[in-house]
Amino acid sequence: MKIISTLLLGLCGALTVPAVEIPSPAGPGSMGASLDRAADGAIRLSWLEPLDAKTWALKFSRLDARAMRWSEARTIAQGDDWFVNWADFPSVTALDDRRLFAVWFVNNPEPAAGSGGHNHGAPYHAVYSLSRDGGVTWSKPQSLTGESQATEFVAALPPGENEPALAAWLDGRDRARNGGVQKLYARTLLAGGPDIPVDPSVCDCCQLTLAPLRDGALLAYRGRTRDEVRDIRLARWRGGRWEAPRPLHNDGWQIAACPVNGPRLAALGDHVVALWFTAAQNQPRVQAKRSRDGGETFGEAVRVDLGRPQGRVDAVVQTDGSAWFTWLEMTGQESGQAGGIYLRLLAPDGTPGEPRLLAASTTARASGFPRIALVGGDRLLLAYTAQDGESSRVATLLIDLK
Repeated sequence: MKIISTLLLGLCGALTVPAVEIPSPAGPGSMGASLDRAADGAIRLSWLEPLDAKTWALKFSRLDARAMRWSEARTIAQGDDWFVNWADFPSVTALDDRRLFAVWFVNNPEPAAGSGGHNHGAPYHAVYSLSRDGGVTWSKPQSLTGESQATEFVAALPPGENEPALAAWLDGRDRARNGGVQKLYARTLLAGGPDIPVDPSVCDCCQLTLAPLRDGALLAYRGRTRDEVRDIRLARWRGGRWEAPRPLHNDGWQIAACPVNGPRLAALGDHVVALWFTAAQNQPRVQAKRSRDGGETFGEAVRVDLGRPQGRVDAVVQTDGSAWFTWLEMTGQESGQAGGIYLRLLAPDGTPGEPRLLAASTTARASGFPRIALVGGDRLLLAYTAQDGESSRVATLLIDLK
């Protein structure tokens, strides 16, 4: 491990913090990092890695929290027909101490002549595989749902007490077939039953986020109105059904294209925090809200960025209700792509702490979406796509929060 920064005044007036690099098992050209922290505290890193000019592999590794090093990388699946994208990337979710759920994306074949467009014009769909032995072996990949070949941006949540595991996704089954819009669907994982429509009109390609609640789950996503207002909405799973969507905050961001910038939720007990990007009124900003009653109500929005945010947010919450947020901020000239990954604390009373620079980055799409996870109670793990010469590589840093 190597200390890569010291306490000094950083870019945009923020403080940098001591960060220890944990050598990543990801190889050259790797991208699409995702972190999962299981109920038992185990942390897994997953990523995409090229094997040759056409073939990609989905790999994962588990963090040894005592030695602070990653286990040897394991391959979940590989293929030469995958959809590989900077924003819609795979993930691995621990359903319990043995079962792991992995999801990734495969290109749809071109519709055959005279078929009537059997893939509904969708470019790709989600497939998944299940491991029942902690990731040693994996089941044969199968489609996330048998009802649609247009499944994108999947969010998964492990089962809770008396609650099933859930998956939600953006679905384009009606877009090419009848001129419809992108919709939001969900289903219980590894169980029978139909896909459940949650929202009939959502933004085309912004990530979703699911968080566990004492009595179900909360889903956040970017909606879409007929007037092209694309603000963040919430939908709640409770009592075995999805309740009607409601706004998280009325930013009034009217934009005739998808910003590819989804929200993030984090929850622990009755503490729920939400973080999102908006550019309503031509004022880009990252905002946070917190709930003390399990997502029933949220307080006022608090702006947490430094003035030139690019979004791509993530969040974790601690037992006292405080939350740590990360986002990407532009640091170079207006025409450049220099950026940094920043961290900030939101206290239980809603007061934001000092911003901290975690790592230099770029605002180009290739930099992807940085992800964080708590290690114990006083350390934070960051996974992000770093530039390695002319190529990219998934890197991981350990940050001391004390």
